[in-house]
Amino acid sequence: MKTISLFVSLALLVVLPACQRAALQRAPEASPAPVEVAAAEVRTMPIEMQAIGAVEPLASVQLKSKVQGEILRVHFADGADVRAGDPLFEIDARPFEVALKRARANLETVRSAAANASEQADRYTTLIKRGVASKEQFSQFLSTAESQKAVLDARQADVDEAQLSLDWTQVRAPISGRAGAALLKRGNIVNANTDVLTVINQVQPIYVTFSLHEAALADVRQSLAKGKPIVSAHDPDTGRLLGTGELTFVNNAVDRTSGMIAFKGTFPNEEDTLWPGQFVDVTLRLGEEADAIVVPTTAIMEGQEGPQVFVVSDDTATLRKVKVSRAVGDQTIVREGLKPGEVVITSGQLRVSPGGKVAVSQAAKSNVAESIAPAEP
Repeated sequence: MKTISLFVSLALLVVLPACQRAALQRAPEASPAPVEVAAAEVRTMPIEMQAIGAVEPLASVQLKSKVQGEILRVHFADGADVRAGDPLFEIDARPFEVALKRARANLETVRSAAANASEQADRYTTLIKRGVASKEQFSQFLSTAESQKAVLDARQADVDEAQLSLDWTQVRAPISGRAGAALLKRGNIVNANTDVLTVINQVQPIYVTFSLHEAALADVRQSLAKGKPIVSAHDPDTGRLLGTGELTFVNNAVDRTSGMIAFKGTFPNEEDTLWPGQFVDVTLRLGEEADAIVVPTTAIMEGQEGPQVFVVSDDTATLRKVKVSRAVGDQTIVREGLKPGEVVITSGQLRVSPGGKVAVSQAAKSNVAESIAPAEP
């Protein structure tokens, strides 16, 4: 009985694989994988570098009073645009008006004494020429006149200083820009050259600072020799263009720690789309590369040996290694491995095997045919 069971088991082991092979031979062939395709095209592509930038004001001033006193008025609203020379704060001027009157009175007293001393010196000059006055008396009057003239100059300086202090009771904007909040309000006592009244940032134009690796310096300087490269700033979240400017500053040293070098672009910022302290995505355009072979970036796959694409010919997909240069937007420049007009798979690669059949829609075929058709003269 055991011998019969063993025989049946061995027979099943032999027969079962044969049945499976027959079933596989009877199975229908797999249907072509549906894919999206695009043709490799020749285009003129911009030479660009990407970086993360920060917006900085062209100038920033911490406004302080040059005199001490009580603030009587604030002439601007918090966050208002101001122009150079606009009055922003008014400090109680009465003590300085009194000081100016005192200085002017002292000046008049000294001016009278100086005029009298000068008159006496002139009289003795005449007398000594006639020989009727002593040299000692002449020397004394001449010394007194010169001394009074020096005192007169000092009193005039006191008047000028008092006038200057009086003028400083009107705190004016030193630059045009956007004012922050008034940090001291009416009734506060402001200390001279100590308390910050407000901060003014010049935002038109405005800087965007960014850094690139030192390896990019040669290309940037070569572009600068032809003109100022274009810098554009984009919103990091939405990609929206915030402004376009020019490269205006290259730092004079490379940071030894990071190997990066700092740059600045100047933007007109006429619509206030850039704000101090804001982070932006920066694109530095250095020029153009003519006759570049490009494909959609979605066509590029990373394999164990580097970038590769599926090339479609006669509805058959062939895996091919390529060498890429860089990506510009949604397009990638291919240095080696593709010729203009060759068709690559841009979507559905996971369903495709090398040498397998693919199904391309008629609309996709028409788009490819249009993209590789020669332009009409």
